[in-house]
Amino acid sequence: VPGSLWTRISYLPMLYHDLRGTVPDFMQYHSNKYGSLFVMEPEKIGVCDPEDCLVVLGSHSFLKDQKYANVDFVEPNMFLTRDPELNKQRRRQVGPALSLTSLKRMEPAILDAGPKQLCRKWDRDIECSAKGQARVLYHDDFTLMTFDVISSLGFGQAHRSLTTGDKKIVHWVNRTFTLLFLQAVVPIVKTSVFRRVFARSLYAEVNEFIALGNRAIDNRKRLLAELGDRKRKPNDMLQSFIDAEDPESKVRMTSEQVAAETIISMLAGSDTSSNTLSWTVHLLLMHPQYLSKVTAEVRGQFAADHLVTFSEAKAKLPFLEACVYESMRLIPVSTNLPRCMPRGGVVLQGHFIPESYTCSVSISAANNSRRVWKDPEVYRPERFANDEADKRMVLTFSAGVRVCPGKHLALMEIMTTLANLFNRYDFELPEDSLFSPGKTGPNGLPILMPYFTTATCVPKFPERDCVAMVSKRAEYK
Repeated sequence: VPGSLWTRISYLPMLYHDLRGTVPDFMQYHSNKYGSLFVMEPEKIGVCDPEDCLVVLGSHSFLKDQKYANVDFVEPNMFLTRDPELNKQRRRQVGPALSLTSLKRMEPAILDAGPKQLCRKWDRDIECSAKGQARVLYHDDFTLMTFDVISSLGFGQAHRSLTTGDKKIVHWVNRTFTLLFLQAVVPIVKTSVFRRVFARSLYAEVNEFIALGNRAIDNRKRLLAELGDRKRKPNDMLQSFIDAEDPESKVRMTSEQVAAETIISMLAGSDTSSNTLSWTVHLLLMHPQYLSKVTAEVRGQFAADHLVTFSEAKAKLPFLEACVYESMRLIPVSTNLPRCMPRGGVVLQGHFIPESYTCSVSISAANNSRRVWKDPEVYRPERFANDEADKRMVLTFSAGVRVCPGKHLALMEIMTTLANLFNRYDFELPEDSLFSPGKTGPNGLPILMPYFTTATCVPKFPERDCVAMVSKRAEYK
């Protein structure tokens, strides 16, 4: 298997990029230089060809890497477990709660905490502005909004941090992400000395977040006891998790397991959706021809005061959906997915990889493979026009047996939010923006804002780079 001498003999290059948040750059560089299969560290292979990625992700025989097992601050759960049987059971238990059928019943709550709340905030911002145009930090707003959506569904009570400006719980979420990443990559952070001396506040804040989840479950159980049979149960994700039963074993989750699945769903659901929204808006601002086209599509289908639902967006806004998929392809918020080789080893690209090796599926490199995508570095939404097969080749939600269970919820949030924003507001870049369509790189393409990766790919300087000037469309003025 090709690769550099340095990566064959040392773990330092990969650790360096892990800690700097530049793993996608590392994977893309080595894929371009050595091909879609290369040595990324001793006894570990980088997998970048989309077909090979589907082979690895399509079978439970490729177990999750030990990094997942390093994370121990929550109960074993669907996302972190290496045990295929536990993963299968959890998917049978919680899968119905995250199906499109179930989410459509929850859509009023999703719309209220999501696009409706965001529009109310931006309306207030515009009303308080001097010239009817507000300067919005859209990454911050998307982060609070998506947290409010998933917490309202998962904690069983309406959260409106976007309205109140209270970022305490969002801070706990970010700290939990930090601890998850550190335990996975640098397991020494789990030692008692590190906990007491260097990370006491980090663990304390994570424990507060976990306690919040436990209280939500206790509160729901008390509510159910009070209601008895008089009223229907609440229609949200928390209730679905509490009621979830494996149809094969008839086993239900314990309160601790419900809390773990709820917390992991919040971590995965809020961060990935908010960052996909941010990258999509940024890419459209860098490509104004597409921003104009998607705005015209939305406004050509819906009246100015219409609240666009997910089914309406899916049926009537194919170009908006294409823009979202192209954003997820070009800048996937998920990064590397580490796996173990199956018993007996496997042959990839004509190379035998022994079972003692591990591998890492690079979502970013696969999504930018020249074998699959023409001019992959170009933001070109037309490539997804009425092409379901190409959409399936976007691996941002993973694929196969460990595909993201929250995919439908994420797309519902993303599509309804963007549809309603583009229907209601006009977007412009601020005059002091460091990035614009006219600021291009050596390849002639717009230079994009820098990013940083931990568990997800996030804008590196969101308060500087994720800024837009928004005003109400003419029909609202």
